[in-house]
Amino acid sequence: MAFIAWRDDMSVGVPVLDDDHKTLINLLNDYVDALDNDEGLFVTDTIFTALGQYIDTHFRREEEIMAKAGYKGIDAHKAVHANMEAQFGQLRDRFLLDPSDTAQNRLKDFLHNWLTDHILKTDMAYKPVCSRIAETV
Repeated sequence: MAFIAWRDDMSVGVPVLDDDHKTLINLLNDYVDALDNDEGLFVTDTIFTALGQYIDTHFRREEEIMAKAGYKGIDAHKAVHANMEAQFGQLRDRFLLDPSDTAQNRLKDFLHNWLTDHILKTDMAYKPVCSRIAETV
């Protein structure tokens, strides 16, 4: 069973961003599977690095679309992104120093809450504005 499963209520009305969210969910599921199967630090770090890189790519794309759509809450949303990227980096660094079960669980909880809360709450705020330009993105 997947750690996080995509649901239709996660759609932000912009197909490219929905695809990004699905990719992030898949990467997170791969990461959790690797942790749960004790695939080792090299495998988990490789997946985690890919997840971090894709997060950066997604955030920049999302911010570009918000700017293009004229979304008024873009500055606050960018601040949330910056905070999340900083937290992600800190947790990754802690995990690499101490890949204990406690660190793994802390990381999994953060990523699960971040993905679901961010998509279902924070990203939904831009849906009415950004979905109007979805066809031009």
